[in-house]
Amino acid sequence: MKIAVVGKGGAGKTTTSAVLARTLGRRGARVVALDCDTNPNLGLSLGV
Repeated sequence: MKIAVVGKGGAGKTTTSAVLARTLGRRGARVVALDCDTNPNLGLSLGV
C-alpha cells in the first residue's frame, strides 16, 4: 500500500500523515514516513 498526503499549507497534512503512520505501524504494517517539506515537522509529531 502506498499513501501520499498533499494539499495547501495549513490543511493538516502533517497531522494526518502522523496519525496514519502511527496507526498503521501499531497494526503491524511496516511504515516509512517521509517529510519532504522545507520546514519538516513530521518527526516532531511522531516523537522521533
